[in-house]
Parts: sequence; structure tokens; C-alpha cells
Amino acid sequence: MNETPEIMDKTEALLDKKIPNHRHAYSDRTAWLMACLSELAYIRFNPVFKSSMKADLITKLVGLVDGGQHALVEKFIDHMVYDHEAEKQKLIDELSTLKMDLVATFDEHDTEAILVEHADFMTLAFRGTEPSHVQDLIADGNIATMPCDAGGKVHTGFSEAYDMVGSQIQAVLDSGKYDSKPLFITGHSLGGALATLATRRLVHQGGIAACYTFGSPRVGNVAWVSGMRNAVYRVVNAADFVTVTPPSGVIISSLSGVLQFVPKFGTTLKKRINDFGGYIHCGNMRYLTNCTKGNYEDVQLLYSVDIPYRIKGFLARKVRRWSKPLSDHSISIYRKKLFLIALRHNNL
Repeated sequence: MNETPEIMDKTEALLDKKIPNHRHAYSDRTAWLMACLSELAYIRFNPVFKSSMKADLITKLVGLVDGGQHALVEKFIDHMVYDHEAEKQKLIDELSTLKMDLVATFDEHDTEAILVEHADFMTLAFRGTEPSHVQDLIADGNIATMPCDAGGKVHTGFSEAYDMVGSQIQAVLDSGKYDSKPLFITGHSLGGALATLATRRLVHQGGIAACYTFGSPRVGNVAWVSGMRNAVYRVVNAADFVTVTPPSGVIISSLSGVLQFVPKFGTTLKKRINDFGGYIHCGNMRYLTNCTKGNYEDVQLLYSVDIPYRIKGFLARKVRRWSKPLSDHSISIYRKKLFLIALRHNNL
């Protein structure tokens, strides 16, 4: 977070202002701070492998070496090996810059989250998709809906990923240590989907102040979303296409209507495609306008954006940018834009 002395001074100025954690209204400073924490959740505080996986991994690597695949093994080691204790200390140091302390980390089957404490509130931040983690890709790709105990239907992959750590998080919150502080919940990408699920499922005596998501995909259907009782703010950056996945219920319904006329297989195809339907977004959108790469001074925060405006945002991307379709999905860009908006709106 300490990119330059000037940015650090402005960061201090924002942090010195009290976060409105007991009201659910959208806050520019809170959005920026939640984006910071969503980015910090990507720090690799977790061990590369669980001890139960170590023996199997060694056996496979020995097999590759014996088979002459030395280059493949070296590439794997360069990509995967890191000091998770040093990474965890880095996380603690970064949190200190934001005047927060690390309370707990959660790591089960490639679902990771951090719980941090501020003088006035708690925050739970989920890590987003890591392309190198197969389980993350499986969770993203398992888009069939499943019934939720709380009512309605949700994305199967997201629900199963959340269940890996949900009970552990609830146990920490039930310890009684943090009952006096409200809880913010946040996350980017897959982490935003998990944050949305957590906002619906977790119970906290201090109350859930709000959920802030960044680049989140859709999570559930109308019945599930209508059961949400906490404030959810869904921040979308320009042409971030992850935010339009999985396909909405309208798109699936239209496709289903066409497929039913396919000779012989129409009824089966309609039934299959409907298994992936019904998705709508959860929460109030905040839209970050398109900017030239690296120059975000002109960014605007819009509260309501219609479909034609969003299509315009996609088309506004220069041809050379199509080679990097995930550029607008970067959490660091979300953070940088929200930082500038928070400074502007607070006259700093």
C-alpha cells in the first residue's frame, strides 16, 4: 500500500477519518478500505501443501525427475514454492499500515479468507480465484444451481467452496471476543461470491455492517437474493466481464425457449439448460467508469448504469486491450480507482 510518500500521507488522511461502520449506507472510504483488504487476502499466508499431500507430491516429483522431466519440475518449483511464514508476516505488516490486526486465517481446499480487527469493527475478506489452483477453477466452473437451506438456489461451486471454511469462521465469531464490533464482509472475484454467501449465512452478535464485493459474478436466483437482509454493495469496474457471469436468468430463459424446438432433443436440452438458469445479481451496483490504462484521475463513480451504457464501456476498449481480457478485473485497479474517488469526495 505504501507506493509513494505522497500516497502514504493521503492514506493516513483517509484512515484518520472514522469509518461509518454502524450505518449501512455506501461509503467511498469504506469501499476503498474493503478493496485494500480484498487485495491483501491474496497474500499467500497459507502453506503450499497440506502435510497430508506432501508424500504424494514427493512421489510424483521423483517420478518426473526419473522420467527426465527436469525442466517441468524446475518450472513447477519456481511457480509454487514460497515462504508462507514470510508471506504471513507481510500480511501482518500491511494490515498494520491500515491500522488493523490479523485475527485469524482460514485455508481449506483452496478456499482462503482472513479475519481482521480494527479499533471500531471487524472485517472478513475472502481470496478470489487463483488460476494456478485447480479447485478454484472447479468452483468457478460448476455453475449449476442447487437448493440452499436458507431458501432459493445458489451456484453449486461457490456454495461448496464456502462450506469449506464457513463453520470455522462462524466458530471464531461465536467465541464472544468480538461481539461488540460490527462485521464487514468483502472479497474480489470468486472472493466476492463467497463474501455474498457469507453475508447471507453468517450470524454475528455485533451485526453485519455491510458487504462490499469487487468484480463479483452472480451467485443465486431471485428467491435467494430476495432473502438477503444485509446491505450488499457490488462494485463493477468498466468492462470487467466476470461481473456478467454466469449468464443471467433472462439469457438462459431465451436460450431455453429456442432450444425447445430442436427436433428430438428439444425437451432434454431445455431441461439441461434450465439447470444453469435463474441467476441475478445481488446488491446495489457502483460502477467505475472506463479510463486510459494507468491514468485513473478522471474515474467517476456511477450509482446506476443501464445495459446500453455497459455495452458502450465494453466497446470503448481499444483494440490492443482485447489481448488482455482480464485487465479490468484486476483488484489493484479497483483499489486505485476507489482511492482517488475517496480522496476527491473527502476533499483531500
